[in-house]
Formats: sequence, C-alpha cells, structure tokens
Amino acid sequence: MTTSFGRLAIAMLIALGGCVTGRAAISALDAKEAWPNTLARTEAAAVAGRYVEAERWLTEFAARYPGTDEAQETVYWRAVLRLDPANRDGGLALSRALLDSYLRAEGALQHRTEAEVLRQLAVRLDTVGPVASPTGVQAPVAGAPADRVAELKAKDAEIQKLKEELAKANDELERIKKRLAQPIKP
Repeated sequence: MTTSFGRLAIAMLIALGGCVTGRAAISALDAKEAWPNTLARTEAAAVAGRYVEAERWLTEFAARYPGTDEAQETVYWRAVLRLDPANRDGGLALSRALLDSYLRAEGALQHRTEAEVLRQLAVRLDTVGPVASPTGVQAPVAGAPADRVAELKAKDAEIQKLKEELAKANDELERIKKRLAQPIKP
C-alpha cells in the first residue's frame, strides 16, 4: 500500500512540474503575441503626447509577462520615451538608469546597439549641461581670456557634434518605429 501511495505521489509531482513548465511556455507565447499590439498602442500614445499612458502600457505589460524577452524590451522603450524632450516627466538621468538596466540584462537584446548609442548620448548631453542660447552657440564675452574663448569654441563644437549624433539617433528611431508599425507578415 505504501509503495502505491509513493508512486502516486511521485506521479502527481511530475504532473505538477509539467504544469508549471507549461504555464511558463504559454506566458512566453502570450507575450510574443501581445507585444506588437502593446508597442503600437504605446507608440500611438507617445506620438499624441500622452507619455504617462504610454509608460503605463509598458509597465503593465512587463508586470503581466515578467521574465520574457518582451518584458525586457519595455525597459528600452521606457528609456526612449524618457529621452523625448517633449516628455515633461522625462530626463537624462532616469533614461540613462533605464538604459543601464536594459544593457545589464542577460541574453540577446533586440535593441542593444541603439541602447548603447542612446546611453552615450545621454551621458554626453548630461555633461554638457544646458545650452545658453536657442541656437546652442555661446558667444564669447568681450574681454574674456583667450583660454576661455577657446574653451567656449570647443564646447560649441562638441554641442554641434552631439546635435548631429542625436539627429542620427532620432532618424534611426524613426526608421525603427516605421518598421515596427508595418503589419507583421505571417
């Protein structure tokens, strides 16, 4: 009798283990299916300037499908949203922290290269500080020491270089958005 009970207990444990593994696989499949729609809603909200809503879509998705590749991608997209100058809740420090978190993740990351570039841009923009004029060019002050004038010119050149890099990154992001907006072919 004890042997039969032991065999029954082992069979139940094996069956329960299979259910747990099956649920994880289903969750990963569900995440893959739900991700394109979530990303499309997020992008639509961001384009409309509804950044809080866009962030909510991403955080809810990550909570619903924790541990999936798609949940990790939400971290990247939250960082991108935080970099948008139109986002009042955005900022370089938070975006950089999110990009750091994304880049520390294990495994293959869909946007690793973009995240590394955006993180470097965020660091550079953070160290340059606010720009003094709308054009981004600081005019030397009359009577300023020659080394200060040279320093200002060097900063102006760095700002221009960063603007060009940012423009390239924005172009790449727009290209990615357009690619993601296209319907997925079966």
